[in-house]
Amino acid sequence: MNATRPQTNHRTRALRRALPLLAAGALLVGCGSTHVTAAGGGPGPTGAGSPGTIGPAPTTRARTTPAPTGPVPTRPMSDTLTGIPLPAPTPTPTPVCSPEGVMMAAGEVEAAMGLRAMTVRLTNCGTRPYRLNGHPGVRVLGAERAPLDIGVRQGAAGIATVEGFDAPGSPLTLQPQEAAEFKLLWRNTVAAGDRAPDDGRYLDIAPQPGRPRLAVPAHLDLGTTGRLGISAWAKSAAR
Repeated sequence: MNATRPQTNHRTRALRRALPLLAAGALLVGCGSTHVTAAGGGPGPTGAGSPGTIGPAPTTRARTTPAPTGPVPTRPMSDTLTGIPLPAPTPTPTPVCSPEGVMMAAGEVEAAMGLRAMTVRLTNCGTRPYRLNGHPGVRVLGAERAPLDIGVRQGAAGIATVEGFDAPGSPLTLQPQEAAEFKLLWRNTVAAGDRAPDDGRYLDIAPQPGRPRLAVPAHLDLGTTGRLGISAWAKSAAR
């Protein structure tokens, strides 16, 4: 009995010294396999250096460019094929009622194969009937309103064959707000020689012989022909 007691005491002391080491090892093993729970009940963050663990991929927010503010810049109108800016249309002066109670305006030029045609419209803007008969008196003026050397003839004058252009005039009576019209015909042919092309910018028109003349803005590219044909007055269709 006495011989075994020292051995038993020695083993007991050895076991007591080993217990703390065993407990520490068990604690380390438990920490390595414990799943950490976050405050919300879900899985907590995983350390960057933990072996065998893959964390969630970081998310990147796309940067957006704020929309521009203020007026959007505009470009001038241009030819869709060449990109060359188109000239701004020339405004047409508004006709003014004359003291005699009429006003006149020239229409658009109709062009085809060097042949030109234009309509001039007279409107009774007064309060009394206005009478017309036959052909008006017409002169062509340049940009400075000086008369050009243009022979104005009644009818088509051999310039072209146009149906109804040579019809004789007949008496017309225009009530207030009614209108009548006549037509002009010319060619813009340019022949070789010393004569420069004529460029008419106004028509100086007397509705009837002895009546006051009115200057009507109109562009006539008469070339070097020096000739203009006019039709007789005819009542305009109601607008």
